[in-house]
Amino acid sequence: MPPPRTAPGNIAGFGPVCTPELRAVGIHSAEDIRSLGWEEAYLRWIARFPARLNVLAAYGMIAAERDVSWLKLSATDKAAAQSFVRRARTAKHAR
Repeated sequence: MPPPRTAPGNIAGFGPVCTPELRAVGIHSAEDIRSLGWEEAYLRWIARFPARLNVLAAYGMIAAERDVSWLKLSATDKAAAQSFVRRARTAKHAR
């Protein structure tokens, strides 16, 4: 199944709220996410927009990196996202 269609002007897989946030941290395309790696891209995003510290946002990053719908992520990818978000929350609370 191809990734869902993205409205013109939005980053693939992200909508009109998240796209400007991602652009504010220097992420302008799914290619930028692939270049950085989803983990680094996600860390940049949550550093500026901590409300995005959630699993669905991490799923979106992985999906954008892989050019698939987040609904089609593997169980392995979902587990990686969940683990990464747990670690990020722990690190945030340790500060």
